[in-house]
Amino acid sequence: MKKLANFFSVDDDLKNLSVTNIVDDSRKATLGSMFFAINGNASDGNIFIQDAIKNGAKFVVSRGENFSMEKHGDVIFFFVTNPRKELARVCSIFWPTNFDHVIAVTGTNGKSSTVDIVRQIWIHSDINAASVGTLGIITKNFEIKGSLTSPGAIALRHIFDNFKKKNIKNVAMEASSHGLDQHRVDGIKFSVCAFTNFTQDHLDYHKTFENYWLAKERLFSELGGDFFVINSDDIMSEKIEKIAREKNIKYISYGKKSDQIKLISVREIDQYQKVKISFFGREIEFDLSLAGNFQVYNSLCAMGICYTTGISIDSICESLKKLKPINGRLELVGQCNDASIYIDYAHTPDALKNAILSLRKHTKNRLLVVFGCGGNRDKDKRHLMGKIAKKFADIAVITDDNPRNEDPKSIRKMILDGYPDAKEITDRKEAIKFAINQLRSGDILLVAGKGHEDYQILASGKIHFSDKEIILDEIK
Repeated sequence: MKKLANFFSVDDDLKNLSVTNIVDDSRKATLGSMFFAINGNASDGNIFIQDAIKNGAKFVVSRGENFSMEKHGDVIFFFVTNPRKELARVCSIFWPTNFDHVIAVTGTNGKSSTVDIVRQIWIHSDINAASVGTLGIITKNFEIKGSLTSPGAIALRHIFDNFKKKNIKNVAMEASSHGLDQHRVDGIKFSVCAFTNFTQDHLDYHKTFENYWLAKERLFSELGGDFFVINSDDIMSEKIEKIAREKNIKYISYGKKSDQIKLISVREIDQYQKVKISFFGREIEFDLSLAGNFQVYNSLCAMGICYTTGISIDSICESLKKLKPINGRLELVGQCNDASIYIDYAHTPDALKNAILSLRKHTKNRLLVVFGCGGNRDKDKRHLMGKIAKKFADIAVITDDNPRNEDPKSIRKMILDGYPDAKEITDRKEAIKFAINQLRSGDILLVAGKGHEDYQILASGKIHFSDKEIILDEIK
């Protein structure tokens, strides 16, 4: 409970009115709540204002051309130019945070792995830490599956409030382009903001590459932090470095082009990678217990983040040897006929290419891939993913991913435009079983697109579906 004057400038006779809760769902309004009428993709919160008032809301925030306040009976209305942005600001006041470090990672690919690696390094360094993102909420003692990469402003503050009660000191979180564009993570004081890479995705939402980039860029240009950690090998790194210089923010770069955390070489050895870097002029070699060249980059990003939060480079390198596999990220599920089967969340052209090329290094015979594309999402990437499978895999099976409300056949056709000779199997379970039964000694099978997900979204609704479970059942 906080006084109204904490949130808005009001007359003296209103300053001491109490706000008991912040909600954007009219059903959750209680006596004294402040209800935010958010205009979403599916519905307009304004049509639920009266429902919120019936449930006890005494303050309503809605969109207006300019800031203004009106009193209707015993309910006060605030009109603001951007209710989503205002919601995040109000949440930061109602639920203040006091963590030692909150870090945010943005980029097209690698966010989930990077925040997971950061959390693991912190925990190995005896810091009570948590991560929030596509994989859900993960702490040392519990996990909660999530459905959004960046939860809404209110949900995020409830998560943080629970962390405080459990004495969690550090939080690593993903900052998705949707979350940044919709101001879900505004109002959070970040210690470190990190950038992994920028490639094609989410054009169904952002419409253009420029809009997609501007959403990502908000983390650095508008929200900021004490440090930036930047992938020097990505073409967009120069833009973020320029922002850092203009805002006088310290930054660390990583990658082959970096002169701070410089990647020198990577050697694949059985189930781990031996990585050699120059760390601010000091040559270091460490073992990374994760497969894939992209995980080397994610680890270097995590290394930069953890170093800026006070972890020594020696402790970081020691932790990287002990990393647990990251759920659904180039994860080895099992073997069949002396062939290995992996799952990966790769659902963009760049991610699919990197996953295939990473496994190609370990392939003694053929590399097979099973994948589809999500419905009601970026259509332009579908034929590109087909072309990538044709160029870099030996055999591809095109199937359904999460078709949602789009015709699955039309989705598959767009992929097949890039790989006309690929095998098409509608049912994802049957596609996986078919691919497993094609395996010979020395082959590798990659089942891509869903990774950690244990559901499939169809026009009829969400059903339980796990690539990992199907693979394990089939190879029994």
